[in-house]
Amino acid sequence: SLEVRASSTALVGLDGAIQYLFDYPYGCLEQRTSAVRPLLVAKDLLDAFGLEPIKGRREEAIQTWLARLPDFWAGTGFSLWTGEHEPSPYVTAYVVMALAEARQAGYGSAIPTDLEAQAVDAVERYATNASYPPALYANDVWADTRAFMLYALARHGRVLESEIAALAARANTLSSEGQSDLLRTIALVKRPALEPYRQTLADGIRSQARIEPTVAYLSAPQQNSYDWIFASDTRTTARGLVALIEADPGSESTKVLAEKMVRWLVTTQADGHWPSTQDNIATVDALRAFFKAYESADPRFTAEIKLAGRTILSQSFTGRSLNAARAEVAGAQLPSAGATVPLIVSKSGTGALYYWLRLTTFSSAALPAVTNGLTIERRLQPLGDDGQPTGAEQLTGGRTITLRPGQLVKITLRLASPTDRTYVVVDDGLPAGLESVNGAFLTSNQSALETAGAGEGDGNRWWGSFNHIELKDDRVLLFSDYLDRGEHTYTYLARATTPGTFVHPPATAEMMYQPETNGRTATGTLVVQPPAATAGTRR
Repeated sequence: SLEVRASSTALVGLDGAIQYLFDYPYGCLEQRTSAVRPLLVAKDLLDAFGLEPIKGRREEAIQTWLARLPDFWAGTGFSLWTGEHEPSPYVTAYVVMALAEARQAGYGSAIPTDLEAQAVDAVERYATNASYPPALYANDVWADTRAFMLYALARHGRVLESEIAALAARANTLSSEGQSDLLRTIALVKRPALEPYRQTLADGIRSQARIEPTVAYLSAPQQNSYDWIFASDTRTTARGLVALIEADPGSESTKVLAEKMVRWLVTTQADGHWPSTQDNIATVDALRAFFKAYESADPRFTAEIKLAGRTILSQSFTGRSLNAARAEVAGAQLPSAGATVPLIVSKSGTGALYYWLRLTTFSSAALPAVTNGLTIERRLQPLGDDGQPTGAEQLTGGRTITLRPGQLVKITLRLASPTDRTYVVVDDGLPAGLESVNGAFLTSNQSALETAGAGEGDGNRWWGSFNHIELKDDRVLLFSDYLDRGEHTYTYLARATTPGTFVHPPATAEMMYQPETNGRTATGTLVVQPPAATAGTRR
């Protein structure tokens, strides 16, 4: 199908970003927090657009997020995953900022106040630790992290004026995103002693912008060490845009640069959203700030979109409005595959037209294996009920594997990377005729699990390999906050259940915050034979 939208506001792409945040299938604390933040910072826009990404369950989503926060507390900060003992300084500050947003949005009574106080205190201890960054944070990365922490603390009224001034005095050691966070802090607290730094920081951000005829953007540092704090060009541009608007919205130079930055953000989305949860929520916040500051002029124009000479959308826009015109062309009405089809977008009148096009396709064709910086391999080996092998290991991609009902199998995943990576997920989807065997259940065959070595391999290492594992009914998920270069393995048991012929979906691997680095196995086929027919019928 072809879906088209037209609007007089840049927020025409807002819903795709928000839907991505709620549809993202994994659940570390950063991702859970990013998902609810649009409900906190952009509620008015969601209402105006009529967006309901979770079908009216906004209150439930926020309350659930707040109720689950204690599960991620690691004593001196928040961890990415439940049950871990190592806190993430950056994620701790991120949650502290979100708690301030929740309080401002009217959810103060639902916030676990003791935990909030501990978290704010933890961030303050981090932020005042200028000389001794925690392990894994390079000095320049730690300086950027502290700038963000000072902003998160300021949102709670905890203003560390001397720390802000000291960092602002050597702002040239910060990336453009670090300078943006510091500028937002100064614009928020409005302390006379800090005001002299406002213009210097704003000028520094502008000087780092890459300005082209129609777009402008800010680049994140390219060092891998910045992966620890989820740095990207998209987030850096979005935060820089918000900082400039908050610091000096009346400046004509700020307005011109902001328009180009918004155009860059809107044009860099793919499939209706941006690459990661951090990118999407940062862009939502940037579009919110831009709309509030600059889209007050009354547009007066008519937009028209034609496909192969046929008008599929025509809409007049008069006055300031968040309304978007939508139209969809069903697949059966589209020209045949392979045809070149002219699509014309036009506007008559005054004002800016923002348009959004998405072509959605589906294919049942088997997928080949792919390596884009990560190589993943999946092998399946049949076992007896005692956990001993009864056949050879087989690659699952591009072939048919046949099992009998109740058959126990060992699945081995091998992931290889030519360089160190951060925040990697392996998603091994199971065919409908196969279910994982969770060794944590008392009903599982413990001796078979031990004999087969299920759960063994590099997955037993806490650091440098898979440090968080989830066994679900339909898939097995492996997460690595830090993945050493080289090969990593993980094994688990599954059992053939329902007879039939099933697609064995590819096992996939990707960097969650740089999803262009990925890999997958080929699609396979699994046959679970029906039980043998009985020789006769008893009456």
